Amino acid sequence: MRGPARLFPVVVLLLGMLSPARAEEVQHCVARLVPLEPVSGPTLAELEPVGCFATYDQALEAGSATSIDVSATTSPDTLTDETAALLSTTSSVLIGTEYDGLNFGGGSQSYFATSTCSGVSWSVANVGSEWNDRFQSGKGFGGCDTNKKFQHENFGGNVKTCTPNCSDYGALANQVTSLRWRP
Repeated sequence: MRGPARLFPVVVLLLGMLSPARAEEVQHCVARLVPLEPVSGPTLAELEPVGCFATYDQALEAGSATSIDVSATTSPDTLTDETAALLSTTSSVLIGTEYDGLNFGGGSQSYFATSTCSGVSWSVANVGSEWNDRFQSGKGFGGCDTNKKFQHENFGGNVKTCTPNCSDYGALANQVTSLRWRP
């Protein structure tokens, strides 16, 4: 076989390798902060995973621990502190969402606490192996207007401060291991 007929299978194979086989499934995950000490002042917490979901609104509904119906049009870029307050109950408050893409895009990890940041600072010493070194942007909610992203476990290394949102972690993108939210 000579000419174009012989090249056809090779071209098809190469095009198949160039086009994305399957886009990696974007996940929107939720964790609750479980205090390791009394909830007052600076509060260190460990993470209790709630689950991962196909859409951001499903994740927020699960994190709110109620039957609150989050609009299917709720997206990372449309969620504000005011709309996040509607998700809050007396025992479950959305205090922050971290994204693995710039400009609040890609997959997300949302954090729910037992109270807002009014008089309380929440801290997570390690975001866990699944989310370690993945965050590129984030938003703060629930009165958590000063949010710090730390390069290393236990709040070490370089720090990025967001007041309350950062659409780009700059040099700290894909290097965040611990988090702190405060008023």
